[in-house]
Amino acid sequence: MSDMTQPRSARSLVTSGPFSRFWWAATIGSTGDWITVFAIIVLAANIGGSGGVLVAILARVLPGLLLGPVFGVFTDRFDRRTLIVVADVGRGVLVPLLAFVSSLPMLVGVTFLLEVLSLLGQAPRAAVVPRLVRPQNIVSANSLLLGATYGTIPLGAGFNWFLGSLPAITWNAIPLAAQDVALAFFVDSATFLVSGFIVATLPAIRTEAAEAAQAKGDRQAARDTLRDLGEGLRFFWQTRSVRRVIVAMTAALFGGGTVIVLGQPFVERVLRAGDTGFFAIVTMLGLGAAIGIAAVSLYSSRLLRRDLVFGIATVATGVGLAASAATQTVFGASAWMFVMGLGAGSAYVMGFSHLHEEVDDDLRGRVFATLFALMRIGLFVSMAVAVPIEVALGRASTPSWLFSEPDRTILFAGGVTILLSGVGVLWSLRSLFTRPKLAEDTRRFIEEANRARQTFYGRRPEDRE
Repeated sequence: MSDMTQPRSARSLVTSGPFSRFWWAATIGSTGDWITVFAIIVLAANIGGSGGVLVAILARVLPGLLLGPVFGVFTDRFDRRTLIVVADVGRGVLVPLLAFVSSLPMLVGVTFLLEVLSLLGQAPRAAVVPRLVRPQNIVSANSLLLGATYGTIPLGAGFNWFLGSLPAITWNAIPLAAQDVALAFFVDSATFLVSGFIVATLPAIRTEAAEAAQAKGDRQAARDTLRDLGEGLRFFWQTRSVRRVIVAMTAALFGGGTVIVLGQPFVERVLRAGDTGFFAIVTMLGLGAAIGIAAVSLYSSRLLRRDLVFGIATVATGVGLAASAATQTVFGASAWMFVMGLGAGSAYVMGFSHLHEEVDDDLRGRVFATLFALMRIGLFVSMAVAVPIEVALGRASTPSWLFSEPDRTILFAGGVTILLSGVGVLWSLRSLFTRPKLAEDTRRFIEEANRARQTFYGRRPEDRE
């Protein structure tokens, strides 16, 4: 095998070539994203308490629900680099306005616009990956981007803690509610602007459809946009291999969202442990995710059936969360959280890699826009309803050990939701287990041999019925 077909190491991918710049931009931008998420939660709580947090979360759900597929059309019809730059620079300009928010309507308005810009740039970021790396490096590239997206959560949280420990800004123009987090918004603005500047140094990344759209008039382009929107929705609905992965990832995010809002209360109220116990569980979750990501990246050339590995990993994720919720000790919960992280990291990378390999470039933006819109809806809806359900269960009295502890009940239900989504993927693949999935080189060799055979016997492949 030549050097051109050998997968590159993760280190070489982030130290040279256009993907290196793209990855650094994603890492810096994701850090800013998480700084904003945590700071907005603090600001919403300062303004409206728990109800304010719920309103802020719902403001992040609506753009994906209303505009997700439309952004997919933009991704496939415009220069993807330009869309990412517009999204990053737009957020860099808009985020500082949060420092001057003093009411829930103002918070909802700014948060809604930020989420619109976030969705505008998210689908292009995912869609360009196969254009920046060779096919054999897609799994490694997705592993690195996953690390950039979720590995920066501690950075975002730590940055907010550090900035919060500094003397509060006393500028009179900043409302009292935003004094504690105002500096975080200004720092966040800088991260978005730097990310946009880095992406702007990349070459233009357009699909064939985008090139053709430039040659048409505005009226024709508008009709084509509506047609493309319908085409993307039909492709999602009719292509089972794509649909099952997207639906499963959405369900998994819905189940996993319970951990974000109830993880710490579960450790404190059910396991009777403090911050040290919660830190241990989060550490094991992150360690498992890191090992899962590294494992699938290292053995990507052997894991040819990406959707099958995705289904198995999703089942492991659900088992890990459900079993963790059923344990009585921090040690047991940490061990099962490690299993959850192992499955979640592997599932995320293999799910994205499967979509990259199965979807053509001209449709990739619409598919990923649909995926991200549904995932964000699942995640934020889960975060929004988990606490009210926990309160309702707390008022109910049942003899069951499971339902007598609302935090345990909801986390267990989240794990079962993820488990069932993985089982659904495996069930849909049951008829494929006897059909081997061949490596790309082997498949190409067989196709060329079949084409030569047809030509030899005087019948071209395209003449076949």
